[in-house]
Amino acid sequence: MRTLENAYALIIGVDNEQKTDIFLKDARAFYNVLSDKQLCGYKKENITLLLDKDATSENIVCALDNYIKKMDSNSSFLLFYSGHGGYYEGRSYLLPYLASSTNLVFGKDLREKLSKMKSKRIFILFDCCHSGGFFEDNKDDIIIQAVSNSTQTQSVIQASNLEGMAQEIDDEQGMVIMASSQSNERSWARGTCSIFTESLIEAFKAENLKQKHFLVDEYVRTVETANYVFERTPKKFMELKKMDNENIVKGGEQIIREKMQMPYANLQMSSDFAICYIPEELKSKISTKKFPKANQKTEDIVLKSNNTQTWERNEGNNLLLFLHGFSGESKDTFGNIPTMLQSDSNFDGWAMKPLGYSPIVQPKLGKDIWGAILDVDKIAGYLKTSIQCKFKDYDRIAIVAHSLGGLVAQKTILFLDDDNRNRISHLIMFGTPSNGISPEVLTKQWNKKYSEMSNEGNFITSLRTEWKETFNDKYPFKLKIAASSEDEYVSVDSCHKPFDKKYCEFVDGKHLMMVKPKDDKDDAYLLILNTLTGSKFFNQYTNKEEINLTLGKYDTVVNELLPKKDDLDKRGLTQLIFALEGLERKDEVYDILNNHPIAQSNTDLMGIIGGRHKRDYLKTYSYKSSKLSHEYYSKALQISVENEVYSQIYYHAINLAFLSIVTDPETGKSEMKKYANQALEATQHCDDNIWKYATVAEANMYLGNLETSKEFYIKASENIPIREKLSMHTNAYAGYVALTNKEDDEFTQFLKAQLLS
Repeated sequence: MRTLENAYALIIGVDNEQKTDIFLKDARAFYNVLSDKQLCGYKKENITLLLDKDATSENIVCALDNYIKKMDSNSSFLLFYSGHGGYYEGRSYLLPYLASSTNLVFGKDLREKLSKMKSKRIFILFDCCHSGGFFEDNKDDIIIQAVSNSTQTQSVIQASNLEGMAQEIDDEQGMVIMASSQSNERSWARGTCSIFTESLIEAFKAENLKQKHFLVDEYVRTVETANYVFERTPKKFMELKKMDNENIVKGGEQIIREKMQMPYANLQMSSDFAICYIPEELKSKISTKKFPKANQKTEDIVLKSNNTQTWERNEGNNLLLFLHGFSGESKDTFGNIPTMLQSDSNFDGWAMKPLGYSPIVQPKLGKDIWGAILDVDKIAGYLKTSIQCKFKDYDRIAIVAHSLGGLVAQKTILFLDDDNRNRISHLIMFGTPSNGISPEVLTKQWNKKYSEMSNEGNFITSLRTEWKETFNDKYPFKLKIAASSEDEYVSVDSCHKPFDKKYCEFVDGKHLMMVKPKDDKDDAYLLILNTLTGSKFFNQYTNKEEINLTLGKYDTVVNELLPKKDDLDKRGLTQLIFALEGLERKDEVYDILNNHPIAQSNTDLMGIIGGRHKRDYLKTYSYKSSKLSHEYYSKALQISVENEVYSQIYYHAINLAFLSIVTDPETGKSEMKKYANQALEATQHCDDNIWKYATVAEANMYLGNLETSKEFYIKASENIPIREKLSMHTNAYAGYVALTNKEDDEFTQFLKAQLLS
């Protein structure tokens, strides 16, 4: 039998004679699955189970002290508490058996104990009644717990709950903490367990792993557990709502009146550590093929982070909070913007922090541009609680958000009560898909992978409806919405459409680079600076012709650029060609390409134009865009072949292979293979670099040589920025799915592990 020699657990169930028994059932059920050697493999002597009368404050402290002595740096520790919690005299607490005001288990004291443990592999689980949801009384704001004080009896007000406790004990060093629900929600039960504990037990039994074709190793880990519980608990809640009302009455109210039960978790996890074994029955699924960077066993899977960056500043009455998107890191997404702002005396009174959540909050999708809507709700819950608890002493909070971080910010603001919402002074969003993504793009580019992001889906339509009803374009904070015409993922329409044009601006740069300024004259930096200081924003780098092209003002661009076409550089010529195409003046386009001294036989320029049409096609799936992209790449390839410029040959050929299969999966395979072979042959004449490796990898993928493809994707992606990895993944994933119609198999899992981490 397998046993985890160095894993310890403290399981507490406290009913306090309320005669619901659900807390004790939760604790027993969790103990049973943890100690089962066919399942989790904890040694019984390493688990302390404290139920009701045994769950005194003294026994809880004694158990923690015992583990502090036993554990070493390689140990793991799990704390499970099912009972009541609350807020007393400004401090969060857990309720031990027959508690009084002198023996509550306060968050500060618990944090002190946990900090003494040599291991940082700590997993804390709170399944607690929020707002009295398990009581047969209807006093939602009070825990019915007598607190002795001489001859007086007091009631302990539950002003905040286990989210506050979680933030009090969180050392932001990687421990994982989960609570069963948000502070404005109740925790519910059915059958023999609460739905949160049910979900936990299923995760510890690896129910979420049973459908996988293979497993990386023999362990259940923290992140997949957190994600499963976040997914399953709300689903179980909705199942409860559908049940007969007579069976779901709790505390004198019907669950049908409740909106949701969404767990809470701290989200700055630094490692994804093993917490138990997978069940014996799943051992046959462990893969012998080790993916890159994913072959750890008992050691943590540690995420890369930029902890060496120290721009975070705590001093000040106001807080400037940087909220990154799902493809970024908390401390490097915004480049040197925070340090530049700190050098400006206007911000002497502002603390500056990243939100601090880790990209592993959505490992199911990988470190991709898009994440699940569940992740947006999850992080919004975390941010809401941070504003209410962790950041409660700041008078004003300004939020600067990038990409899906902007959706998180919008959801958070809607979650907040009036008092906390009025503390939000500014909201500045860059590249946020506030109006979602068109169904056509989701279907064709992503094979419906991100269907929840549809602009016709419930999430986006509900968000827009609630935002409109709440604010109606009259905001208690200053608002700015920034889009880029160069953004390859988020359209200007998705960024700007939900908001009045007076709030909308343009900045320079592609999706991941628009918030990484070159200097203090950069658009993004100036937009933040001027919005926060109340100055007027003037675009410095954003080209007005680019904006007019994006807005379809082709006449304006042609009237401006055509008279001076002989003096234009490559960028100006590209804009002029796009505008002429928009007006269907193709003869003039070809005249420029054939006769202009810069454009004549310039395959690089043709590739740039072809690439812009390709990106437009991937945003809109316009037939016109795909046709134009194919034309420009084909013309460029022909010229490159005639002049034997091999680096240009493989560049244009691999793009034509991609277009052939993505635009026409049914009949494009022969063209795809022709161009893939042409690209491969050309690479043999070129020096090694990441794009040569990526081309060899992609071409071999199209030709069915998947092992060779993997080998070169590994070479291409070693020690390169995430922007380049994402570019490789976009082509590889879209091309592979179009070719095979498989969006989740061993090869796509490899692509995710190698290119999205």
